[in-house]
Amino acid sequence: MTNVSFYKLAGNRQMMFSLVCSLVKKAFNQGKHVLCLVPDDATLETINAKLWDFERNSFIPHDVGTEYIPIGISKASVPGAHDQILINLHPTVPSFFSQFDRVIEIIYQDLNYEQAKRQNFRFYKDRGYPLKFHDLSESFTI
Repeated sequence: MTNVSFYKLAGNRQMMFSLVCSLVKKAFNQGKHVLCLVPDDATLETINAKLWDFERNSFIPHDVGTEYIPIGISKASVPGAHDQILINLHPTVPSFFSQFDRVIEIIYQDLNYEQAKRQNFRFYKDRGYPLKFHDLSESFTI
């Protein structure tokens, strides 16, 4: 069964991008494959750029699309061959979430986005998925 983790931030969208990069790097270093599902082209391009510039002395191999690469960034409604970690930045739960071992949802300070993620939390909870909640409001900074 898919494990679902929620990460709550005190900051804005820029802080969310930093957390995504940190989570992607951690997963990659553990040999995991990640698909970042994004809602739009602007988010896709921002994450793509941030991953290139995340740390000077490291490289996180990634690409845009759903092809089976270690780190994929996509706004597609199908995940391709990915099945390990889904970082869902889309406001809704994707229909294919259960094919992943783990789903990560990130909450940042935007009223509409917070409400959407609360609905996602209820969705998973009502269906009995194991949930973890990480409040990084005071500990994660950029």
